[in-house]
Amino acid sequence: MESALYDDHSGYYSTNIREVGRTGDFSTSTTLNDSLANAITAWIQRIWRQDKDPPHSIIEIGAGNGSLAKQIIKRIGFWSRLKLEYHIVETSEPLLKLQVQRLGKRKLLQWHKDPESALKSCSGKALIISNELIDAFPVELVQWEQQKEKWRRVMAHSDNQEWNTRVGDDYEIPKNSSLLELHNFEDGQRVERHDDFVRWFHSWIRFWKQGHILSIDYGDEFPTLYEKRPNGTLRAYFAQNRFEQMHEILARPGHQDITSDIDFTDIRKRMLIDGLKEIKYQTQAEFIAEHDIKASLGNPSINPQGAGKAFKVLWHRKT
Repeated sequence: MESALYDDHSGYYSTNIREVGRTGDFSTSTTLNDSLANAITAWIQRIWRQDKDPPHSIIEIGAGNGSLAKQIIKRIGFWSRLKLEYHIVETSEPLLKLQVQRLGKRKLLQWHKDPESALKSCSGKALIISNELIDAFPVELVQWEQQKEKWRRVMAHSDNQEWNTRVGDDYEIPKNSSLLELHNFEDGQRVERHDDFVRWFHSWIRFWKQGHILSIDYGDEFPTLYEKRPNGTLRAYFAQNRFEQMHEILARPGHQDITSDIDFTDIRKRMLIDGLKEIKYQTQAEFIAEHDIKASLGNPSINPQGAGKAFKVLWHRKT
């Protein structure tokens, strides 16, 4: 999965992604309408009003096609823009080009390859936001073996004609993992683990001294997330089509997005370190409503049968 998404020469995000939105392989909430971007802007402005010495640097990690950044900068207000520094962390060259094309090269904008660089440029004090970032990380796919009561790694292999999967060695469950909790899974249940994201998060978090972080993504609590999903939530997107069968997910390596839902029970436990406090965990619909954003009932961003409930907003504060 890491190779298919991030290989320097043929990875999907590295070389082959064309666009995010209606003309791309997939859409995000911020490419469909302005409701979420407006709510995030209101969240930023609320922090600036309430905190005694709020950071005026914003770091967006994984900015897609630049839609969210464009809306925030537009709505933040003239006087706030004068002292605003907007940093974008982006590793995808195709997406970086889209962002520059949409946003232009303005004085308040800076691009970085990693969060450490962005944080150093603002003395470690920043408001950090990400939308559909966690799901872009490669996952470890594991399978429950009822007889031995163990989780086993699912391995991908090629016979030079097509890719297939087989069950491999035991999966070593990390500390604080949701897999340590009780569940009633049947034999063969598959789940995804965002271990790469957790390792990446802890690799730079020590450079962040002060501020707030908002993480938005689709997922649910454990084990609810996997109810009626014996094969897990792994899937691929190609030309706005969703593929859930394993042979489809393993097809077109490097030419389609591969993603999965977030186990927020696992992520919330494993993100925490000293000085990092979880402020709130809520649905996207609740977040938008809480920030006084009026949206029509037909708005997909607040639809309780869709993105409004499927997407969760996780807010932490670093002191």
